[in-house]
Amino acid sequence: MKNPERRVRDAAVAGKFYPEDREGVINFIRYAAMAKAETMNRVRKIAREEKVSGIIVPHAGWIYSGKTAITTYPLLEEKQPAKIALLGPSHHFPINRIFADGHSYWDTPIGLIKLFKDNFFDDNTTYHAPEHSLEVQLPFIKYYSGDSALLPLLTGQISREEAFHCAGHLAEHGYFVIISTDLSHYHSLEEAKKRDKRTITNIENLNLTNIDACGSNPLKVAAAYCRIKGTHPHLIDYSTSAETSGDTGHVVGYAAFWF
Repeated sequence: MKNPERRVRDAAVAGKFYPEDREGVINFIRYAAMAKAETMNRVRKIAREEKVSGIIVPHAGWIYSGKTAITTYPLLEEKQPAKIALLGPSHHFPINRIFADGHSYWDTPIGLIKLFKDNFFDDNTTYHAPEHSLEVQLPFIKYYSGDSALLPLLTGQISREEAFHCAGHLAEHGYFVIISTDLSHYHSLEEAKKRDKRTITNIENLNLTNIDACGSNPLKVAAAYCRIKGTHPHLIDYSTSAETSGDTGHVVGYAAFWF
């Protein structure tokens, strides 16, 4: 009989979106950190000088977006928050609520991450099971802040009022917030950069009425959280899939922010 206190969600996309073994994960993190050393050193300075409440990160395969995502994680390393709320969109199920997960731990190639149970949110393990938007962040979280407890929140179509309700709870209860989203999808490189520039400006200005982002609903929570905290997102890094694939006709955009 399984111990109900150690119910573990197995990785769904290890070996697809990121390496499936410990050595592969650590090697990628070290390689990406060296490639982005200058940016990450600047971010460490931000972490020491600013009051940082959260980050916005991309969630594609690591070979495409990993070097942009990793630029935010020195903030997590410096802050070592007790609790992290990780919000991302649902790519497999059409949902119109925010769901936590009912497991006790989520597995990664470099060890288990303990989940935080918050009765403010309902659980749905079925919706979480195949989702990559949250999972691709887990090895980064485990590597840079391994003792933090995680509240994974799959975020469906929600209203502005629901976003403020969620954000108010997260702010009141001291969560560090991670928002997982990519930017524009499958445009030419020129068009992608044009759309992404507009989206980045709008995210920084907390204006989500005209953005190209698959995580538009988690971003609603981020905007509400920033308004409650009296802050706003600051761009750290931007890249596109074309930099890895060489395909300039079907481009996906990636951006990283702190707030």
